[in-house]
Amino acid sequence: MKQNTSKLARYSPLFFIRCCVQYFVGWLLHNANRDIPFLAKSQFYELKTHLLKKYATKVGTDIQHVKKDCWSCDNTGVFKSDWKMPETCWSCSGTGVYEEFWTRLDKYKLGKWYFHTPVERMYKYKPLFQGEALPIIEGYIHHIAPKYRLGKECALWLFLLFDRKTFWKELGRSGSPTNKRTPLVIISNSMFVFRYFDWRDYLPKKKPKYDFEYDSDELPF
Repeated sequence: MKQNTSKLARYSPLFFIRCCVQYFVGWLLHNANRDIPFLAKSQFYELKTHLLKKYATKVGTDIQHVKKDCWSCDNTGVFKSDWKMPETCWSCSGTGVYEEFWTRLDKYKLGKWYFHTPVERMYKYKPLFQGEALPIIEGYIHHIAPKYRLGKECALWLFLLFDRKTFWKELGRSGSPTNKRTPLVIISNSMFVFRYFDWRDYLPKKKPKYDFEYDSDELPF
């Protein structure tokens, strides 16, 4: 009986609508996560965590390992300079590593895309489970920004749908000088230009005239 009800639920209109909403939100979040608005990073990450907990499915846990080399001693542990004798680097205490930590990440699936959210940062690695080791991601996760400012467009749509306060705050806050081919980005850029438009910049300006008179005795040659 339970199998029959589960099969009927899969073909119900509500299940179809929920799948469409999950796919659409996942597509918006996937593109926005590749080009996060610089002036609204904290608001975006808060919204990302909220949407993943509400719409996505948790599929596992990963560990991210970040190791930052010390720039003061060029990863040698010994500070050298022309004005003093070599000594132990005070930035890394002679280890050559400025900072090293492990971050536990919750892995979610939304639509056909996978996302991570940080849970805990550890400065000494402690295995969470005995026996099977967790997958380790070395370094930071880098994303390639989509073309035509699609990442900013999707971020504005997410703010419009789920965080109106941040949307009105970010709309027109920054400009996009190139590849303005999406509607909200075009509107935001127009508002930015209009906000900082000054008609006096377009008036013809007189060229400054410099009149110098020198005596022959004052010339150095």
